[in-house]
Amino acid sequence: MRALPALLAAALLVSGCGESAGDVLAIEVSGGPLPAKQILVVTVDGRASCDRGKLREIPNDQTTQARGIADDAKPLAEAGADYTTGRRGGRAYVLRLPQGSVRWTEGRPGIPAALAQAQLLALHLGRELCVTRSA
Repeated sequence: MRALPALLAAALLVSGCGESAGDVLAIEVSGGPLPAKQILVVTVDGRASCDRGKLREIPNDQTTQARGIADDAKPLAEAGADYTTGRRGGRAYVLRLPQGSVRWTEGRPGIPAALAQAQLLALHLGRELCVTRSA
């Protein structure tokens, strides 16, 4: 019985990234060569989705990478860090964690390593999950 309040608190803590209580992180990507905004969500059980579509399994290394990014970016999210620039044509990113959000623009010098890693993860997940295949 003592574990129940802790489990409920943990569930509330991780809610808010994407749609479910089991989200590790969500990354929104807009601008650049993309025709529209993409929302990529990684869940604790090793699945991910594009634009809130069907969850699909992703490799363990990507799930581990997402967890590492979330851990490393937690202080940035808590502070609501913003690394955006007025540069035109670059992609804009928003990393959403239970603790808050971090914003940055592609090509911004001096961004923290966790954001560069999130950018790379978003690129890989976007290619794997968001590509529509024509018949």
